Amino acid sequence: MSAAEVIKWSVFGLCVIFALIRVPDALRGRNRSVFLSLVLLALAVGLSLPPLYLAVDQLLGGVNIANLVIRLSLYAIFAILGVRTAIAFGSQRTRRIIAGPIGLAVLAITVLVTVALFVVSDLPESSTGLRAYGDQQAVQWYADMGRYYPGYVAACLLSPATGGLLDGAARPIHRICSGLMAFGFALVVVFAVASIWGPLGLFDVILPFGAIVFVTVGLTVAWISRRRSEAGSQRNLLA
Repeated sequence: MSAAEVIKWSVFGLCVIFALIRVPDALRGRNRSVFLSLVLLALAVGLSLPPLYLAVDQLLGGVNIANLVIRLSLYAIFAILGVRTAIAFGSQRTRRIIAGPIGLAVLAITVLVTVALFVVSDLPESSTGLRAYGDQQAVQWYADMGRYYPGYVAACLLSPATGGLLDGAARPIHRICSGLMAFGFALVVVFAVASIWGPLGLFDVILPFGAIVFVTVGLTVAWISRRRSEAGSQRNLLA
């Protein structure tokens, strides 16, 4: 197993665990949007793995629709987490940029162009990551579009996340979570920009999957901290 495969399988397992531990809260109607984004993230990461991708794509017709599912899932993930994270950091300006007219227009254009490029590409057989079709210009543009919207949202969230890290009045756990997420968003931006200049080798895996780790760990640590605080308050009330 290559280093890239080890990274992907490890991150997939992490995403599944982080989604599963939120199931009780989701069943109670709490933070369902974040739970949904984690489920979609596990799906997207899982479909980057050849055994899962090929199996799922065969069920969808064997013409790489599974790859389009990855792209659209990522757009949904960043739209949901973008809004939720902006609200969590108290940044209404960032929320408006992501979910306001400009942000919605960027998302709509990205989705339409992505689907159009997928349709005009010649993808007759399943190929994980569309590696077998990398020489097609439409496929190259399609891959680029898959990085631009996540990069846009991550760039919007960098400022409030960094502000949370540098806030000396905030609780240490808040600053830690903010730092983890800020670093993860930075990796997304670096990946989106660096990929313009050409192949990144192993960093084509390290940057995006590293970003997933930092952002999901930050979200999970914040969730665990909130749950512990709530449990402590309940114990105090009973006392």
